[in-house]
Amino acid sequence: MNTRATDADILADIFGEAGYSTAFSIGADELAFLRTAIFGQWIERIRAACPEHEHVFRDAGLEHYHRHAHLVAHSTLWQKESRVLPRETAIKIREFDFVRRLTAMFGAGTRISDVVLFSGTVPDYPEIYWRLVRPDATSDVGAMHTDRWFHRVQGQNGAELFGPDERTVKMWLSIHTEPGLNGLYVVPGSHKRTWRVEYVNGADGYPRPRLDEPLAESERLLLPVVPGQAVLFGENLLHGGAVNAGSKSRVSVEMTFVFKRTGLL
Repeated sequence: MNTRATDADILADIFGEAGYSTAFSIGADELAFLRTAIFGQWIERIRAACPEHEHVFRDAGLEHYHRHAHLVAHSTLWQKESRVLPRETAIKIREFDFVRRLTAMFGAGTRISDVVLFSGTVPDYPEIYWRLVRPDATSDVGAMHTDRWFHRVQGQNGAELFGPDERTVKMWLSIHTEPGLNGLYVVPGSHKRTWRVEYVNGADGYPRPRLDEPLAESERLLLPVVPGQAVLFGENLLHGGAVNAGSKSRVSVEMTFVFKRTGLL
């Protein structure tokens, strides 16, 4: 990680040859706030679903969730709706220093996208959500994709999610990770290529995009980020979660910054 990277350096990486940057981190107090908020939402969801097991999970902690995941209906308990941070929490985070810096970096009018579900968009609700990936659980990570593919199917009435004059950058943020053992795969330079994509309906009936052509293992790069370190990348970069080869449950946060297209960006 280049801790001395300037905003210009970060933008050059995102929109240049690489297509992503790992040179941005949040503050220790901001990371602590996010960990507390996620833990609170996680344990509250477990309490509501199976109060008899709450103490088991609380004592073990979030990073050791997988040791007791058999006690809950994991596949239904952690749908996206259950992992979007509460509106009041997201509004607080929107005022954090790291959000202010990124907003300034991408230009006037930059915003965090509203909550987007396949059933619709929730207005005036900044979408900040977390993911929980258990060790060796292939079902906890999705297929390689670009965010733009999702934008094409998540809009209303056949329209794309964002306007033709808008661009987006995803922030993938490490909350609990074991560098080199879990985290995010990216394909450097993939934002400059055209990929074949297919759409497969999920159990809820909504289409999920995924890469529909071979990808050599050597093309994927697992980024060894540490807690508090972010990966910033544009909407056309091919990426996906890595199967967790560590000994602890991985937790990450995602948010999408939306801004107007300019000559530079």
